[in-house]
Amino acid sequence: IGRTFVHSTFLTQLDLSRNDFGNDGIVQLSKAVVEHHDDDAVAFPALEQLILSECNIDSAGMDVLAKILLGQENTRRSKRIHLAIGSNPIGSVGCHSLVQLLSCADHGSIISHLQAAQCSIGDKGVGILSNGYHQNVEIMDISDNNITKDGAKKFAQSLSHSWPDLVELKIAKNELGSDGVSAILASLVTRSDTGESTDSEKNSTLKNLDLSYTSCGAEGAKAALASGGLHTLRLFGNTIGSDGFDAIAPLLQGGHPNIENLDLGGNNAEEDSVVRLLDSIADKKDDSTHSRLAVLEIGGNKFGDMAMEALTRLQSVWPELDVAHDKPVEESGWKDEDQD
Repeated sequence: IGRTFVHSTFLTQLDLSRNDFGNDGIVQLSKAVVEHHDDDAVAFPALEQLILSECNIDSAGMDVLAKILLGQENTRRSKRIHLAIGSNPIGSVGCHSLVQLLSCADHGSIISHLQAAQCSIGDKGVGILSNGYHQNVEIMDISDNNITKDGAKKFAQSLSHSWPDLVELKIAKNELGSDGVSAILASLVTRSDTGESTDSEKNSTLKNLDLSYTSCGAEGAKAALASGGLHTLRLFGNTIGSDGFDAIAPLLQGGHPNIENLDLGGNNAEEDSVVRLLDSIADKKDDSTHSRLAVLEIGGNKFGDMAMEALTRLQSVWPELDVAHDKPVEESGWKDEDQD
């Protein structure tokens, strides 16, 4: 592969995932690159997507990979790369190599999309990633990486100055807790109707945030809904329950001014609380109320006749709002087999 495609101006995607070639495979690729291309040329010059998920690459392999992609100091890639390295044991040490790819001093990161879920980076690794200035990084997935509230707080401190182009962040399946989630949200711009002053130093670029399975709690959910910049917010599987639904219902009165897609599924709320949430969204403060909420996902919460009635009331106020929910429970008498 190295010999055949190192000079290719046509190869835009290279998928080597699930091959388990480990560090030895990356070393062999590197040797081919060194032997078959000039020092002043970029290896794989047309490459836009590199998929190395589940290849058993650790920190040593990441170091070699970084050298392949960066090339010599006098070379420069014309295209940013979508790099997928999920499910590799790179650990926190491997994050030093990632930072080299994310923080090229002269022309910003050569990586625009980074998928690094299940890489065991932990709090120390996310702290390393938080250093530097990562221009051009638009999408990052660091889900399921054993990150706790301490790592979340370190990352939150970097959001306002280290990630100027970050639009989407997936940090799901990490035990951040309410403190960690609240720290991340505190670094983002807040809603204008919360009464809090807008801090120009807060991050305003982040639009899509996945906080599924982060044990965010009611306080974390409230902090997320107080955001003024997010368009998509996923809070699936946080088991905030009825108390959590009751706590966030006031923040959804009349809809939401900026969130378009809101996922509250898998939170085990009782039907009464689901009803109160739906009624709150249907409760316009006045005729000038503007809501951008277009999709609401509430599956995985109790849904029966009362919830169906609340949904009918909601749709009479916001007819274009798409609500995804579980099939009503059998004892409710609802027999339609289709799921709205």
